[in-house]
Amino acid sequence: MQNKMKYLLANILFILTVIPGYSDDIKFSVSAPGVVTVGEQFRLTYSLNSKGDKFSAPEFDNFYVIAGPSTSYNQSTQIINGKVTRNVSYTYTYILQSTSEGKFTIPPATVVVKKKQYSTNSLQIEVIKRKTQPQTKTPATQSQNNQGLANIDNEDLFVRVLLNKSNVYQGAHLVATVKIYSRVNLSGFEKVDLPDFNGFYMQEIEIPQLRSLERENLNGQIYGTGVLKKYLLFPQHSGNIVIEPVEIECLVQQTVRRTPQSFFDDFFSFNSVRNTKKFISSPESSINVKPLPAGAPSSFSGTVGSVNMIADMDKSSVKENDAVTLKITLKGTGNLKLAEAPVVDFPPDFETYDPKVTTNLKASVSGTVGSKTFEYLIIPRHAGNYRIAPVKYSFFDPGSGKYKNLSSKEFLIKVSKGEEGEEGNIISGFTKEDVRYLGKDIRFIKTGPIKVKEKGKILFGSTLFFLVHAGLVVLFLLVFVLVRYWAKRNTNVILLRNRRANKQAKKRLKSAGREMRSNNAKGFFEEVLKALRGYMSDKLSIPVSELSQENIRQSIEDKNVDKKLVDKFVELVDTCEYAQYSPAGESVSLEDIYRKAIKIISKLEQKIKK
Repeated sequence: MQNKMKYLLANILFILTVIPGYSDDIKFSVSAPGVVTVGEQFRLTYSLNSKGDKFSAPEFDNFYVIAGPSTSYNQSTQIINGKVTRNVSYTYTYILQSTSEGKFTIPPATVVVKKKQYSTNSLQIEVIKRKTQPQTKTPATQSQNNQGLANIDNEDLFVRVLLNKSNVYQGAHLVATVKIYSRVNLSGFEKVDLPDFNGFYMQEIEIPQLRSLERENLNGQIYGTGVLKKYLLFPQHSGNIVIEPVEIECLVQQTVRRTPQSFFDDFFSFNSVRNTKKFISSPESSINVKPLPAGAPSSFSGTVGSVNMIADMDKSSVKENDAVTLKITLKGTGNLKLAEAPVVDFPPDFETYDPKVTTNLKASVSGTVGSKTFEYLIIPRHAGNYRIAPVKYSFFDPGSGKYKNLSSKEFLIKVSKGEEGEEGNIISGFTKEDVRYLGKDIRFIKTGPIKVKEKGKILFGSTLFFLVHAGLVVLFLLVFVLVRYWAKRNTNVILLRNRRANKQAKKRLKSAGREMRSNNAKGFFEEVLKALRGYMSDKLSIPVSELSQENIRQSIEDKNVDKKLVDKFVELVDTCEYAQYSPAGESVSLEDIYRKAIKIISKLEQKIKK
């Protein structure tokens, strides 16, 4: 009992002493839309990861303060493998309204934490003139089920491949950014076809996963923009190289208005949300690639960029047959991943091997940044004094448009006689692989007992022979029947989706739980909606794009499901949709929504059966 009490007290002391230490790294930041229209209301939020005092906001010149500051607090603690992580968030939110056009700077705010003052960065907001949006029309060819859906114009949703350069040298890098622009409610992508970038050596630049769109001013219009992919391209030949279009099948969320059939229908009717598909494609892009100038040095092997070279040898004095390592490192930016090994002029009495190549490179907007190391293993076979000439290496600098030469120092090696009798053991003319496999075909004399069989005694025709064959036939038939059964079962796509619906919903709810713990409300509601819609789509075999409250109710009538449970499901979907796009979403309890989603899906799983 005493041991248990000691263990409990130790854990309590550990939590009390370790957890507060995680608040030492104070972060105080500000966020707001980068661009708004005149008269538009928007949020300005200050975030602090520790409890602070004396919060002081700046003067909001050129903006009208409608409300604020409203404060909120959120805390979460995790203990994983003994590592304690505590996340605390204090937020101060203002609702502002823009009053005039222009680019305005909001000065830093300040706060005091543990008697030390912290401040945010200044924030620039662009205010543009509000433009009247043309009214979208419903095509006359649309069916009754699609009534109320508006046309999505090519100016409302499009994708572009943005290039930071249009003229480059062969082998020099450029950056291609795949960016989407939207003025509609974009809910996801059904299919994304990216270019093959033929004629380029391509490396993908790591970027954060796209979770939300940023507001951006494009030709006087505000778009939600997001970077889908970013690539580093190295043209492999000169001339005009065309980049093929990006093709995306988008899912756009639109509100469908029901046509009332009577006064009561009009009074109690509600709008439903439907995902419609929109195909978009970027225009072709072309790059003018200039050939490298003539007169390249003999030590040039195709490296383009800005490079330094470091050469070093681990020993300058060795005995015969001792190994020596010559290490040459190329550091800088450019197409280093394609850089070839420098040519080294070794003495003829040295046995050499192909270099070992080690890369420490990262793709960035500045090109491939890092180092590439070549390690040469050399073995002097005879005594004497030897010289390795300076290693020369050349590269092309696209900034200056000239070739540049690099050179190392010369290396002197003193090789002394080995131990007496060692000379007779030298094996020359073999590579490392030859020595490694020497004697592979030698077989030693066996000295253990040998098992022998009586002459004329064979397995064929014996009782054991027939039993083994009969067993194999039975096993084959059993495997054949099972394979046919599972193949037939898995070919039924509807049954397969129905079976996996609950599993897929649990995965999405786990993602929602992670977003909830990280206090990302928008990401949380997005994952919960995916779980709810995806579950109902799989269970009822209705595509997500055609899922609506009406066909959910119609399809579920013959499933013996309580009408109240369906109403709760529809109500939860409406709540999540409203909270996702409404400022009031912050007042909704994420944990309450999370528990309701788990409970409703569990009850539906018990009721809906195929």
